[in-house]
Amino acid sequence: MHGPTPRERDNLYWFGTRGLVYTSARMVSHGTQRQPAVLLVSASGRPIELSVGGRRTRHRAFAIAPLVRRDLVAVDVGLVSVNVQPHHPCFGAFCRIGGSGARELPRWIFSRFDPLLLRACEGRLAWPEAAALFDDMIETAVGALHTAPRCDERAAQLHALLEQRPDCSLDEVAQLLNVSYTRASQLFAQSVGMPLRTYQHWIKCMRATQWFSGESTLTEIAQRAGFTDSAHLSRAWQRRYGLSPSYLRDRSQVRVIS
Repeated sequence: MHGPTPRERDNLYWFGTRGLVYTSARMVSHGTQRQPAVLLVSASGRPIELSVGGRRTRHRAFAIAPLVRRDLVAVDVGLVSVNVQPHHPCFGAFCRIGGSGARELPRWIFSRFDPLLLRACEGRLAWPEAAALFDDMIETAVGALHTAPRCDERAAQLHALLEQRPDCSLDEVAQLLNVSYTRASQLFAQSVGMPLRTYQHWIKCMRATQWFSGESTLTEIAQRAGFTDSAHLSRAWQRRYGLSPSYLRDRSQVRVIS
């Protein structure tokens, strides 16, 4: 495969609470722990370096469960990072990866997407093309993961509630499922893949992104989204995503397609 010729800017293809595709010519992050599940693919075919649980691996494609702490080094590989958010129907398949929470995937299963991956790295995909690529790559990864589906009527009820009321309380969850507060907390973590508190933190992060492309200051965005102040918002984003909100808002650094 021929390597990509990425422009200086990173590229962000945004699909709301379902997820996003982020491409970067150079990504180095340490100790990030994301709420979304993540699919990492090298557009060039050169290896990505991933460290999870003290084990460093070099490979060309990875699937990573949510909340897995990891270090990432991807320099001049044409990194394509597909983020699968908790509201995506395939999120649960990534939650059930097991083990360390990171799994190597055969790069060849994504080979049919190579022309699109190279264009994504160059910022030349239109939003509909990027949306189709997002869905197709996730479907391909899930097929390779072979994680057993989890059928639970209560999980379906809970996800329906979250679609309508993403800010719902644990008391509301307990009432819906007709269980105790403690059991509701357990069922939430099992069904959603993370504790309610972590989920609510993700909701705040998603709320903040609504204003990243506008003229509001970080302080105004932080207050609207429910963070204490701009420093709280910046720390949260840096810890979860390895990038600061200021970097993402800088159009000389990141091209946003939404």
